[in-house]
Amino acid sequence: MIRALFIILFLASAFSCTEKESQTFESKLKVTVSEKIDTLGIALVELENTESKEELIQTFRKARKDYKKIEPFVEYYFQGLSRRINGPALPEIKIDDNIVNDATGFQVLEELIFTDSIDVSELKKQVNILKTDLKFVRQNFKDLPIQNHHFYELMQHQIIRIATLGVTGFDSPVAFNSVEEAEFSLEGIEEFYTLYCEAHEQSINPDLIKLFEKAEQFIKSNYDFDTFNRLEFIKNHLMPMSIAFENEFKTVIDQTPNFNDNKVFYGHLADLMQGKKLNPDAFSPFAETKSTPEKVALGKVLFNDVNLSRSNNLSCASCHNADKGFADGKVTSSANVHSISIKRNSPSVLYSSFQKSFFYDMRSQDLENQIESVMKDPNEFNLSLKEINERVNNDQKLVPLFAKAFPDKKEITHYEIRNAIAAYVRSLMPFNAKIDRYFADKGTLTESELKGFNLFSGKAKCATCHFIPVYNGTVPPWFNNSESEVIGVPETAAWNNATVDDDEGRYYVTQLPQLRYSFKTPTIRNSEKTAPYMHNGVYQTLEEVIKFYKLGGGNGIGMNLEYQTLPFDKLNLTDEEMLDILNFLKTLTDEEK
Repeated sequence: MIRALFIILFLASAFSCTEKESQTFESKLKVTVSEKIDTLGIALVELENTESKEELIQTFRKARKDYKKIEPFVEYYFQGLSRRINGPALPEIKIDDNIVNDATGFQVLEELIFTDSIDVSELKKQVNILKTDLKFVRQNFKDLPIQNHHFYELMQHQIIRIATLGVTGFDSPVAFNSVEEAEFSLEGIEEFYTLYCEAHEQSINPDLIKLFEKAEQFIKSNYDFDTFNRLEFIKNHLMPMSIAFENEFKTVIDQTPNFNDNKVFYGHLADLMQGKKLNPDAFSPFAETKSTPEKVALGKVLFNDVNLSRSNNLSCASCHNADKGFADGKVTSSANVHSISIKRNSPSVLYSSFQKSFFYDMRSQDLENQIESVMKDPNEFNLSLKEINERVNNDQKLVPLFAKAFPDKKEITHYEIRNAIAAYVRSLMPFNAKIDRYFADKGTLTESELKGFNLFSGKAKCATCHFIPVYNGTVPPWFNNSESEVIGVPETAAWNNATVDDDEGRYYVTQLPQLRYSFKTPTIRNSEKTAPYMHNGVYQTLEEVIKFYKLGGGNGIGMNLEYQTLPFDKLNLTDEEMLDILNFLKTLTDEEK
């Protein structure tokens, strides 16, 4: 009786008013989404007033099921709020304002519920925050203009989200309900697709419905997080589904002006897994910085030009060697200008176009700015922008190349120099590894490599930071945020009583305690070629890197880092599983065409 009263009061205050259904898809969709938020609200009220641990878990699972069905709308239309609702259970750090907000939402609730001792007061507090955020979504969703191409894109995003964030355990890191929740997400997509067809009086595609059913049956065959075959699920179920879904909306896409413009990624899951339709210019600072073949050709020449350094023996290629995966292969980079050592090594610049910030400490927001910093750094190129300009303008081999690359420019300035180099770096996105050929049906994987992918994206938790398929820290499906992590890199390769390396990473830039020892999450494509590993080159082999993560990062080898973001529980990987992961990592090595 008391619970029923709570539910009635909750719906009356938080989710009051029911819209009248009309015949348009937009209005039907808004009514349906609002009803689902109401249902979710009921589950949250029950969660707030449940005392039994077993009932708490069951009610939480029900709430997650309700949320997964409306998740694509929250993530698409309320990006600024979605992290509060279902983001990592870590503080939200806003660098621009140096503001740190406490974590809230489903993942915080998950940590509170799936523990030995439940903090009831904190549980109620978090439930109330979540109810408030969902109330905001409900109240504002009804006023949004829902376009057909929006609906198509957000549904494709959800398919991508299932593959890259869902089944990897990214948003269910404690309960490990990710596989089951993938089924809930698919049920939601199927339901809203059916609603779309009915509202537009078009036939429901039976082949697409079969794809939904087969995918859901595949999930039902094995809910176990550790043994679920993600590779088969993605390749044989989600990828065909994404293609069929695009075919259903081909007319909508074709009739939408500029549909693909200004997006980091503008395709479906099958495109993404093959490295297609990713826009290398998406993070360019201005429209005029867009790459052209002429800019790329000029940039390659400048990338290898030692005359851009004061010593005349240092170029970009000196620290980003193509034979070493465009890294430098050193423990820490040497600055040839002064014969001294820099505290960090040079990471690979392959796939740099798909990260939003640069340097290990993410202090540069675009490649052009990063290149300028290197040019002016006294420990690197050590030339002023004026000196760089003079050197380039006096090189008669370069002048005609600039004329081709920048035909509308009357003079060569440091801006054109930086932009050309950036254009070349952005072009370094081959997607020609064994794993890419596998997803393109142009190659096979060994049994060990297959197992390695499933471990990487499951039990070993690698893919919760190195997101498939770029395998860096830029979060799909929007790819508009690049993450850093506090993992506890040691100063020496000690496996117990280790001491953290004294490089404080992003803390130097932000002075935020939460970012002390935080470094960007780089791509691990081509990692077979980029030894030694970590920013300080502490590990010589990939086997050592895997062991570090297996033990739980810094805190797992004896540190006491307050803000470590890497889970520090041991992964319980067997020697065979570690070998499988290693073999999979080698499938990420690009081959020369």
